[in-house]
Amino acid sequence: MAEDSDEYVYGTGVPMVVKPPGAGNFDKLLESIRYKGQLIARNQKLDSGVAAGFQGLVIGFLFAVIMIGLPIVCSGGI
Repeated sequence: MAEDSDEYVYGTGVPMVVKPPGAGNFDKLLESIRYKGQLIARNQKLDSGVAAGFQGLVIGFLFAVIMIGLPIVCSGGI
């Protein structure tokens, strides 16, 4: 039986993943990108929380003024 060059030979060893040369720089770049992405995400979460907190404070204050002021005005107390 003649072997063709397109045939695969099975059971001839353990396949290993080989790290290409220069992959250390890639790992450092990937870690830098991941770190910067985490900083950006944290900053956006903080900004949205502060904005939502201020907006909730204003809405709550207006709601309290309406809930207290409306019965006083309707009863003719002022």
